[in-house]
Amino acid sequence: MKISLQLKGTILGTAAGLAAIGIAFAAGQILQPKHVASGAAEELVVPPAGTPANAGYKLFMLNCAHCHGSDARGDEGPDLHGVTKSDQRITKIIQNGVKGEMPKFSAKLNDADTQALIAFIRTLGD
Repeated sequence: MKISLQLKGTILGTAAGLAAIGIAFAAGQILQPKHVASGAAEELVVPPAGTPANAGYKLFMLNCAHCHGSDARGDEGPDLHGVTKSDQRITKIIQNGVKGEMPKFSAKLNDADTQALIAFIRTLGD
């Protein structure tokens, strides 16, 4: 049985395409972040929609997660779970920053934003 050159090309092209899809799928599975053991990076529980804590969560992800970690367990910035500082002290830190460690957010976040961030921080526990 003789196979035409055009049919051979079609078969080889299809096989190559399927192989590429398989490799891409396998690479995607390998490169996906895995759930890690307790105490390391874990997903945050998103507070209920419409609450100040939910607004604070969104602000945290946009403004704070790149330093405090997407799980708020700390990275460049400290772990925010179980913070015992007063709301007034946290407000001052957010607004004025920490020299050489954290930028001030007074020009970017208003008082309601700051209070929403504090409401979110208070949901983190230990």
